[in-house]
Amino acid sequence: MLIPIVRYFNPTSQRNVQVNDTGSRRQSGVVLIIALILLVVISLLAVTSLRNAGSSESIAGNVRTTELANQAAEIALRHCESSTIQLATNIASTDPAFYTTDLAIAIISSINSVLWQSTATWDSGTSTATYILPTSTFPVGSTTTYKRSPECMVELVSGTMPTGTASVTPSAFVITARGFGPEVAAGTGRPQGSVVWLQSTIEIQ
Repeated sequence: MLIPIVRYFNPTSQRNVQVNDTGSRRQSGVVLIIALILLVVISLLAVTSLRNAGSSESIAGNVRTTELANQAAEIALRHCESSTIQLATNIASTDPAFYTTDLAIAIISSINSVLWQSTATWDSGTSTATYILPTSTFPVGSTTTYKRSPECMVELVSGTMPTGTASVTPSAFVITARGFGPEVAAGTGRPQGSVVWLQSTIEIQ
């Protein structure tokens, strides 16, 4: 004799399972979107930090080259000031470089007292008005720092041209110097890189 098997089906329970499964999928989708947004934000922050670091290094490098160019101009200005004073007052110097640099020849008369404003004169490489410092006048340890030596120009404003053999006081001189950063190539012509200009006036009574 066959015994019938009766199976009961509860549609409410099935509906409950389906509803719960849909909710889990929705929650997983929201978490994925939030994770992607956070990933994008973190990536943007990382890129910004790298750019800021690169900008800081570039600024620091520019400051360094400008400071070295300023030091070179200062070397040229001080050397030409001392040489001019030595020649104008005929003071015996223990350093023969003051008298062997041809600085007396490079001093410009008062007729051309604005020649320092001409960049063509500075960049020509053949003008006797511009004096290029030899490496022997550089401080110890700095000769390998610069590729191009600093330059100066001495102009007589009033008084008598000095010769280094007799005192010519009173006189007044305008001394202009320019120094180059370590990135400026050796040679003459228009410099490509950091350039610093310094100027002073000397009055000898």
